[in-house]
Amino acid sequence: MTSPEDRRPIGQPTEQPERHSEQQPALEGESGHAPFGIEESPWLGSTAEAALRAVIPGFMEDTSAALYARWWQLECWLRSLAYVELRALHGTKWIDAVKAANLRLEQDAVYTHMAGPDSDNPLAYLDYSQVVELIERFWDQIGYALFEKASWQGRQVDLKRIRHRIGHMRRPHADDLGRLEQVLRDLEGGTFKALSTYNDRHVPDAALYSDAVTTGWILGEHEDARRLVAHADRQYEARIRVRVSTRTWAERSPTRIAGTPGHLWHVDFFKRGRGIDVPALWRDVESNDVGRLLVHLEAHGGHHVGFTFSAVDDDSKVADAIGSAFDYVLMNLAHGHQVDHGADWSRRMRDMDYRIVSGDGWTAVDETTVPISNFGAGGGVTKRPRG
Repeated sequence: MTSPEDRRPIGQPTEQPERHSEQQPALEGESGHAPFGIEESPWLGSTAEAALRAVIPGFMEDTSAALYARWWQLECWLRSLAYVELRALHGTKWIDAVKAANLRLEQDAVYTHMAGPDSDNPLAYLDYSQVVELIERFWDQIGYALFEKASWQGRQVDLKRIRHRIGHMRRPHADDLGRLEQVLRDLEGGTFKALSTYNDRHVPDAALYSDAVTTGWILGEHEDARRLVAHADRQYEARIRVRVSTRTWAERSPTRIAGTPGHLWHVDFFKRGRGIDVPALWRDVESNDVGRLLVHLEAHGGHHVGFTFSAVDDDSKVADAIGSAFDYVLMNLAHGHQVDHGADWSRRMRDMDYRIVSGDGWTAVDETTVPISNFGAGGGVTKRPRG
């Protein structure tokens, strides 16, 4: 199991852990990262700093920049949350829930020279009002991570006004930043619950479940498991671990995992010695059967990567994808010395695709990471929320 010291909160912890100066290769279950919230390099790149210094305060008020940053936190979190819950609910068919984004996505796809990490993410092409409508439609799956429904709906009047001011470059009201930060503070408990349940994982009982993933990779009966598991450990010092997590709204003890909404397969690979070239690994998996089934590629560091799949999808295809992922991990071992951890590395990993998570709450927060502030807006979680 992962120890509390190896978990890093998405926001600023209220107590700073001791910083370790050397990066050690990860053992099975170890993240190999320095504690989150400790600055390993300047937080603002030189290009961004030069731009902000040129604009603030001569052309733009600092409160406007702060408001835009806080809005980025809110809207990006809501999209990220909706993505995970929809994938857990519908698997690869989640795309049907966001068809409203198709036209904009297709129009943007023409500009290949301007493609960004979110270019293939339909959620990134929804207006905020469409995101809110999506949340309303799937309140049973998403609402638990927000706050009381009537209160949430009531906040939308003010939030949409703020979003409209931002979109049209109007200077904010003096209370806009405070209003937005209050919303972020109110989201702390639900955000912690969403992230910690994602990382609350267990090995399924092979005596109870006979799906292709459990029999294939827990019992080792899949042809790729027979071919790779012992060989990879012996030859490459590489290990695999397969577990499952359950979303808050899902059935806790289903009669079967495969095909049951709300459950996610988590496949972790741990590597001693030479690390894993994560960018090369991503190039191999992003457009094939592994990438099509993939919910997240978790980049914990060069010695630990994880693949998340939805249990709703065909269990035989997921079991095969695990075998393919194993092969790709072994094919993409890093050569020579390279920095494969830290805040800058995590940002580079996230910049490749919206499905890659690294150095954020999806890879860091579990029930042990308290006290914690997910958004750094003045609120926080001091103990695990009930329910």
